[in-house]
Amino acid sequence: MARGEQGKGAKRKAILEAAVRVFAEKGYFGARMRDVAAVAQVADGTLYLYFDSKEDLLTAVLEEHAQAFVERARRDCAQLSDPRHMLQTVLERHLASLEANRALATVFQIELRHSRKFLRRIAKGQVSQYLQLLQEIVGSGVSQGVFRRELDPKVAARVIFGAVDELVTAWILAQKPSGLKEQVAPLLDVLFYGLCRTTNQEVQEKGGNHERTNHLTGSL
Repeated sequence: MARGEQGKGAKRKAILEAAVRVFAEKGYFGARMRDVAAVAQVADGTLYLYFDSKEDLLTAVLEEHAQAFVERARRDCAQLSDPRHMLQTVLERHLASLEANRALATVFQIELRHSRKFLRRIAKGQVSQYLQLLQEIVGSGVSQGVFRRELDPKVAARVIFGAVDELVTAWILAQKPSGLKEQVAPLLDVLFYGLCRTTNQEVQEKGGNHERTNHLTGSL
C-alpha cells in the first residue's frame, strides 16, 4: 500500500513538472493535455486519473508551488527576530526559487495572467497568504520601532509584492537577464531608505564623518 501511494505521488509530481515545461513552452492556451502526457511519459488516460482538465492541472501547479513557498518562508521567519532579516530572507527565497526554475517563473508571471478567473483565484489563495506574511513582517517592524510607525502594513505589503513581481516579470522578458537574486540588495535599499536624500547623506557630502549604516542592521 505504501509503495503504491509513493508511486502515485511520484507520477503526480512528474505530471506537474511536465505541465510546467509544456505551459512555459507552448503557453496555456496552446498546450494540450496530450502534450503534458507525452512529456510526463504517461498515457493520456492516466493523466485524467490525476487531473480532470487543463485548468485543474494549471491550478494544481500554482497552488502546490505557492503553498510550499509560503510554508518555507514562514519557517524561515520563525527563526528570526529582526523584521529586516525576515524581509530579506523571504525576498531572497522568492527570487532564488524562480531563478532556479525559469519555466515555473514563466508560468507564474505570464500564463496565469491570461485569465481573469485565474487571477481572482490567485488573489484569494496563496498570494493572499503571501501578502499576509509580508503584512505581518511590516507590522512587526512597526511595533518594534524598526520601521516608521506611520506605515500602513497592508499597503506596504502590496508595494513590496508589486516590486518583486515586476522584477521577476522583467527578468522573464529580458533577452539577456542578469541574476535575479542579485536584485534583492538594491530592492531592500529602496524599501528601507526610499527615494529621498537622508540627513546622513547630506552630512557625508559636507565632509562629515557620518557613514551610512548597513541596510539590515543600521538605524532606519
